[in-house]
Amino acid sequence: MNDNRTYKVLFINPAARHSIRMELSNDIIEEYGTYPPLGLVYLATFLKQRCKHSVDVKLVDCIAERMTDEDLENVIRAYSPDMLAVTTYTPNFVDCLIACDIAKKVNPEIITFLGGHHTDSYPEETLSLPNVDMICRGEGEETMLRVVETIIEDNDFNDIPGFGYIKDGKSVIDMSLPFIADLDTLPLPDRSLMNSDLYQSVLGSEHISATVISSRGCPNLCTYCYSPSKKYRARSTTSIITELKEIVESGIKEVYFFDDLFCLVPQRVIDLSKAILEEKISVRWSFRGRVNAVSEEMMIIAKKAGCERIHYGIETSDDRRLKIIKKNITVDKIKKAVAMTQKNGIIAIGNFMIGLPGETKEDIYTTFRFMKELKLDYVELGVLTPYPNTELYRDGIECGIIKSDFWKTFAEDPKGVLPGFMPQVWTENLSQEELFKLAHKGFGQFYMRPAHILKTFSKVRSPKEFFTMAKGGVALLQSIIKGE
Repeated sequence: MNDNRTYKVLFINPAARHSIRMELSNDIIEEYGTYPPLGLVYLATFLKQRCKHSVDVKLVDCIAERMTDEDLENVIRAYSPDMLAVTTYTPNFVDCLIACDIAKKVNPEIITFLGGHHTDSYPEETLSLPNVDMICRGEGEETMLRVVETIIEDNDFNDIPGFGYIKDGKSVIDMSLPFIADLDTLPLPDRSLMNSDLYQSVLGSEHISATVISSRGCPNLCTYCYSPSKKYRARSTTSIITELKEIVESGIKEVYFFDDLFCLVPQRVIDLSKAILEEKISVRWSFRGRVNAVSEEMMIIAKKAGCERIHYGIETSDDRRLKIIKKNITVDKIKKAVAMTQKNGIIAIGNFMIGLPGETKEDIYTTFRFMKELKLDYVELGVLTPYPNTELYRDGIECGIIKSDFWKTFAEDPKGVLPGFMPQVWTENLSQEELFKLAHKGFGQFYMRPAHILKTFSKVRSPKEFFTMAKGGVALLQSIIKGE
């Protein structure tokens, strides 16, 4: 490039019109809110602040902004980017490719750069697709910075970790999965890059909410989960407090810690809670927790500091099945953690899956009873789906329960196979149709109890919360009726 002009990068969170949905209808997903694309905000902020050259960044969230393809085309034409950076997940990959197609239609010279879970799993397949120029594997901040600087300086791409591109008609890919060792070296995400008013959750009492990532990496070995980095890294309390102050000063009063393992070390949560109290930060917050990583001391101080909800990955009601999926928790720990949470006035939410290895219909009904016995405030329920790069998926293919490498087939030709394409679930004892019907039934058994409905609406704290819950409830009821 080397022409001293500003290099422009348009970051895209693609639409979800062609996403692979299974457990819940799109109506329910929409009514239950959306989360901001914080990973893209980190990338854009890092590039803007650290690049040696003049760069300009813009972020578009096609989902939250409910953008049509025509809308996206108009944005690309108006902004005229040099590069389109698209975040990818396998279920929404067709929409990622459509975004690339639109960019190339506007200007074939726009470089399309894809990163995310899908490119981690299928780098070769992704680069072989039309209108895909480059990919990134692993955590992309430093990789993307080096790529953009190399393009601006008109140099050759040499030894950039996690980077893939086409050279002389062939793919050249560094297969490493780079990660940021010290998260405190990253600049705080610049939330001015997105419209914060677009993001809310049905469970929140405020009009808008924000997400915060206070750690990365997951050392656990759950068979159904893919984590690109097993190295757990946590930000310092000072860094998190600085970010919380910025969020609150912007007018946002509710935060969801989006970490995989926010409470891996309970003392870390205690220290953060003390700091929130000492700094007099008025914020409501929630997090995803593990039942074997909470303590009474942590609960007490977290509640005082504004913690309102904890989302627990419970999955099932049987120690044997928990061991099979390598969850590393027990039913006894589940009961104690949920009881401790509610005792301290914190909302307890449970995530469950049905269709686990070895699970029968009676086992599933036992899980439904367990959901109610725990007296959880809310549950999320899904059918177990083996995803790429997971132990479960590899085991399923090896033992024949999964008949073919269907995700690879999808990755090789997403647009060609998507019409009618449905990922296989774990059909060891029950068919896919039976499992989906059971999932709808489980939702109905939990949420449509009169006592639960009264309990839920008795805790409503604002008109916004009431109407959002009501809309979500209607969508849920319609889904349950369809599943009968």
